[in-house]
Amino acid sequence: MLMHGGKLVAKTLKSAGVECLFTLCGGHVMPIYDGCQDEGIRIIDVRHEQASTHAADAWSRVNPGKIGVAVVTAGPGVTDAVTGVANAWRANSPMLVIGGQGPFGNRGKGSLQEMDHVALMKP
Repeated sequence: MLMHGGKLVAKTLKSAGVECLFTLCGGHVMPIYDGCQDEGIRIIDVRHEQASTHAADAWSRVNPGKIGVAVVTAGPGVTDAVTGVANAWRANSPMLVIGGQGPFGNRGKGSLQEMDHVALMKP
């Protein structure tokens, strides 16, 4: 059976015990929402990407043993998430941030909101 990437992400999150994720809806990550709905993972939509990572940090602090999850769109979505990630890192809060990306076939060709997210998040 063929499975899209969003469903695979959601199944993996579910198997890790993730109950909810914090996000600002963005086109690059829409398939993840579809998968999460199918898996029963609660999607909490916020008004700014920075709020998604602060909320994920708070979730992990008030729910010991649970990981806070934020899903943000590519480019500016990821850059907006950095402050919350830095706070979680300083507090040793477990957090997973999933940033969207354009199609792999367009990588390195300047696709919409393309940037090196991994380099941006390095401590």
